[in-house]
Amino acid sequence: MIADTSQAFRATRERAPQHWMLSNGPWALSVLLGAAMTFAVVQSVALSNWAHGLTVITPVAIGGIMVAAVFARFRWLPGYLAHLLSAVLGLAWTVKMLGPLMDAGLTTWRDHALELLIHGIAASRLAAEGGVGDDLLLFVAVLALISWALGYASIWMLLRYGWAWWVVLLNAVMLFVNLTYASPKPPIGLFFLFDAAALLIIVQQTYLQRARSWDAAHMDYPDFLGWRFVASSVLVVLALLVGTTLLPTRITTTQAVHAWQLIREPWQIIQARWDRTFSNINAPANAAGGGFSSKAFSFAGARTLGTNLVMEVQSPRFEYWRATAYDRYDGRLSWSNTTGDQARATLGRSTIEESRTPLNANTRVPQLDTLDREIITQTVILHQNFPIATLFAATQPVEWSLPTLVEHTFLQANGATVANFGDTSLVQATDALRDGTSYTVESLVANADKASLRTAATEYPAWVQRYLQLPTTLPQRVRDKTQSVVAGAKAANPYDKAEAIESFLRTFPYDEQIPSPPDDRDVIDYFIFDLRRGYCDYFASAMVVMLRTQGIPARVAQGYAGGEFNAKTGRYDVRQNLAHSWPEVYFPGYGWQRFEPTPAGYAHSPQRAESSQSAADSAAALLNGHSKNDPEASALDRLEQQLTDQSIRAPITSDEAKAAQVRYQQEQAAKQRLIWEERGAAGGSLAVVLLAGLVFWRRPRNLGPAAKVYSRVLRWADWAGLGAKASTTPYEFAANLSRGLPTHRQTLEAVAGAFSREQYGATGPVSADAVNHSWRTLRWPLLLAVLRRFTHPPRIMIRRDRRP
Repeated sequence: MIADTSQAFRATRERAPQHWMLSNGPWALSVLLGAAMTFAVVQSVALSNWAHGLTVITPVAIGGIMVAAVFARFRWLPGYLAHLLSAVLGLAWTVKMLGPLMDAGLTTWRDHALELLIHGIAASRLAAEGGVGDDLLLFVAVLALISWALGYASIWMLLRYGWAWWVVLLNAVMLFVNLTYASPKPPIGLFFLFDAAALLIIVQQTYLQRARSWDAAHMDYPDFLGWRFVASSVLVVLALLVGTTLLPTRITTTQAVHAWQLIREPWQIIQARWDRTFSNINAPANAAGGGFSSKAFSFAGARTLGTNLVMEVQSPRFEYWRATAYDRYDGRLSWSNTTGDQARATLGRSTIEESRTPLNANTRVPQLDTLDREIITQTVILHQNFPIATLFAATQPVEWSLPTLVEHTFLQANGATVANFGDTSLVQATDALRDGTSYTVESLVANADKASLRTAATEYPAWVQRYLQLPTTLPQRVRDKTQSVVAGAKAANPYDKAEAIESFLRTFPYDEQIPSPPDDRDVIDYFIFDLRRGYCDYFASAMVVMLRTQGIPARVAQGYAGGEFNAKTGRYDVRQNLAHSWPEVYFPGYGWQRFEPTPAGYAHSPQRAESSQSAADSAAALLNGHSKNDPEASALDRLEQQLTDQSIRAPITSDEAKAAQVRYQQEQAAKQRLIWEERGAAGGSLAVVLLAGLVFWRRPRNLGPAAKVYSRVLRWADWAGLGAKASTTPYEFAANLSRGLPTHRQTLEAVAGAFSREQYGATGPVSADAVNHSWRTLRWPLLLAVLRRFTHPPRIMIRRDRRP
């Protein structure tokens, strides 16, 4: 009677038209949960302010999700073809979305694709030469393609494979990497959305696996059991999220910190390579590495800096430790360093890196402007890894204890091209700067008093003119406001004008939690008239732009502000939250002078006396001796003489120097190849060990030869989707597996027979050679069966056909 009722019930349900949710519910729910999880990850990256234009990666990821959802439904579409079509569609969609970020003159998809290709070729060439990349468009393109791949892979693996844990792990890695380094942090709601979606995906996919086993056993279960299962899981997930928010968030044990450092070390190598490829993204100073861009920096919104120790500096006096100087303002969102471009054009080199002057350790370089300066020696001890090997020093460095590459412009003197080390934007070490690296540097630091700077010449040399650059789009009211400030202070010379502008800006409050500037506004105009608060990037930039409207050369410098003096070590402790920007103003004869418009507690204005003895009497000693500057001599003539005396001119003009530079580049490339070969060998060895561990980590011990071979066949068959149930006998397993491997039926039966004899003592001992020979015969067919499973995965949808 019960059997008749069950059959009638089953027949009635099979004849009834199925509800859409019954037939499509698992597919739709998998897509919905997978899309929510991936959206949370990609959107967190888009909102992390790494670069302008990152908002395009979210619609790119959504495109990948939609394509995977459609392709996974086509059971006749093989995996390799679906992936190839997805790659083509992803590239096309990415180019389409990146179009608005390119030049307005490029209007067609073909133009955009060619532009992106050119960027890619240039970046590849730069990477091959060991250079530092700074292409923000390419950075956005790379993240867009990664987002497409993440969305596509997540949905594909869920629908075709049911790999819930792999999908969650893939998304979690990208999310946590972004959360670790992003500043400001993305909204916490995205993290909760990821957690909820990830947990529900695991629950849903676990249920689907159970449902498949029930179908295989011809068991009846309620049609909406899956929905009830997921609904009850929602309550559990919500409870888990609420509970975990109440847990402590600080690591309090030394062992935990040490373990985290061990885990973090391999990742730092990868991160350093990424930072070097895209050096001018808005990476926060609290990220590992903390290097400053050699090419450009962009204005950002809110920031939060860490307090980890970056370096210790032993110095006889408090100074700012400069990394890079920027000279060109684009009128919108960024500053750039064009010094390398100037040098490349002068020397006719193909890249900026080739135009930098290589110097041996302890090579002293001459300077044009040495009035009222003294030499101080600084010893720097680094306490973190720097992906960009920029050396920090007080303004106007002249000698380093490491081999260096100096980025500077050039002058024409008596028909020869000579180095102008007074116009240096950055200095990089030839080797990587790692935690524990120590170096010394000597700098000519300023001692000029206010009276001397007030009487400095106002006829600027030709090489300084580029520090007067202003965009044509600069609003007139910025010029008018500057003139009003200067007139109100009754400033009649460049120094007094600089002090007036500095004092005006210091009336604005310091605030790190500000919104991102609008894309369609001049940032300086927006800062002065609308925002009226901010942090150092805004204050320094505003002062430089305002000075330039008055015809006063100035530039933006970035590095670290001084530090806190440690009486125990006799050094200044420089921490991440001292990352700083400040203006430098040029005074002929006195060189670059630091000012401080930022009203922050960590910032210190230079202390200048009102007056002292005349500049001619107090002129700083020349670098090739301690004689005073001759006020009657031409500064350019003095530089030419110093270049001749110190043989610095030769590396610029002689063929031997060019050949030496080529050899240097080849040596650096060889070093890089050796490093990556060593890493590749180590990584390959590690991969082999991990693979071997993956294969044999559950290998049983103390088994006979037949049992060992039989357990291997069981394990490999399970990976191929041909595993046995717990109740299956060895002979039944061999018979079932031989349906998938028909040409090896006899070998499988021999293995099953040997295992039975060994386990149950039916007849005589088992020959180890015979069963090992059987394994050698079976291992390659089993491996091919495992690979076939990846290209032809089983369908995970719930089968509604339950006929016995």
